[in-house]
Amino acid sequence: MASITDSTPKEYVTTYTPSLLESIPRQRQRQSLGITAENLPFKGLDIWNAYEFTWLNTKGRPEVAVAQFQIPLKSLNLIESKSLKLYLGSYSNTPFANRAEVIHTLESDLNLAARKMVSVSLLTPEQVQNEGIGSLVGHSIDHLDVDVSEYYWNPKFLELESTTIVRETLFTDLFKSLCPITGQPDFASIMIHYSGNSISHEGLLKYLVSYRQHEEFAEQITERIFVDIMNRCSPDRLAVSARFNRRGGIDINAHRTHEEALPDEVRLWRQ
Repeated sequence: MASITDSTPKEYVTTYTPSLLESIPRQRQRQSLGITAENLPFKGLDIWNAYEFTWLNTKGRPEVAVAQFQIPLKSLNLIESKSLKLYLGSYSNTPFANRAEVIHTLESDLNLAARKMVSVSLLTPEQVQNEGIGSLVGHSIDHLDVDVSEYYWNPKFLELESTTIVRETLFTDLFKSLCPITGQPDFASIMIHYSGNSISHEGLLKYLVSYRQHEEFAEQITERIFVDIMNRCSPDRLAVSARFNRRGGIDINAHRTHEEALPDEVRLWRQ
């Protein structure tokens, strides 16, 4: 058996290398949900926060920031998260004249990868500390004493509780799925805001738990949840927010909604 010392360290690129970015077409998954690019059933945005981002100034001194990327849901491509981590790592020993040059370089590369305008912000440690940790607003369904035995995506758990018209916000911190590239677990908090016939809270929780062994990208899961709830429960209005925990120093926050306004962006306790 090989020891730890026998293992060959993998190369980690630390000089700027934009070719590390990998794109994944959105339409492949959307087609399976019956969604066309010309007639999206929702509005929204994908927000990524990269907490392990550093580069050098012209004197060779390291600079640090939380890099935030806002990716329009109408972009042709997703950006694969591991490739983004490696790409951002390639900045670590690369000198830039100033933050504006870093932002311009990030935007140029990400725009090309996503095939749409990506907004980039570099947040200082002080800004991140001032924003602090937030919490979801609404009613947690995590206390429900449900019997669960199915851990592969099953939309049949979604059902109406009654024809009483309600407007409510429900959330869970129990969500887990799997990365389709690495098979690693992805943990998230999912928030559902809707108005319409009352949806069974127990059924909703069992449905969300059924993703536990399901492999799919965070943004695609958010769209699948939106489409499943619309197909099974037909609410008048719906918003789905998925806030995925950090993996590789990056969290992903995907929002899909009927409304023009997006939910308030908050950093949760596990992000």
